[in-house]
Amino acid sequence: MKGRVLDVGGKRVGKRGSFRPPMEAVQNWEYLNTDESTEPDYCCNAEAIPLPDESIDTVIMTELIEYLPDPKKVLSEIYRVTKDGCHVLISVPLLNPIHGDHWADRVRFTPVALREMAQESGFQLDTIEAMGSVGAVIYDVLRVSFGYADSDGNYTKCNKLLEKSRRFFSWFDKKTSQQKKYINTGYFMVMRKSKARIASGKHG
Repeated sequence: MKGRVLDVGGKRVGKRGSFRPPMEAVQNWEYLNTDESTEPDYCCNAEAIPLPDESIDTVIMTELIEYLPDPKKVLSEIYRVTKDGCHVLISVPLLNPIHGDHWADRVRFTPVALREMAQESGFQLDTIEAMGSVGAVIYDVLRVSFGYADSDGNYTKCNKLLEKSRRFFSWFDKKTSQQKKYINTGYFMVMRKSKARIASGKHG
């Protein structure tokens, strides 16, 4: 990640998880979010980003496009604001329960759909990798069933037991890693804007 980074859907306030990206080559990290309480630099949706053409060096968009009414339009807008050579990092769920904010969780994507969206928006798809396998999928389903899907709170003890079993599911996930092609929790992909490639008619 380098230069001017646009974190689409990211949160300055209220971050989840412990991951913190490398910042050595980052000049400025800017947030775009529709939730004003997260204190974004741009409080708007990603279909109309208030930035000039070719002004961003890196885009990160994690666990977001499943919520978007028109993800292709958003990717086209991201293409507009990114510089030539810009990398776009995206993660999406696949075999994953409907999210807790179920009123906005719309869709899941396969590699075929992701490649098509990248190509149609003008990006070159550099890599696409499956995340998690059988163990991770089972763990996520149980975690949700014992968590926010359990509206009556009947499975609190089961949830605590599940937490203690994380090492087993991690081991099982590694044992079944060869099945990622068909059974996984989602995908992480890296796209790149390449005007030269588009000009030659060779889309990703």
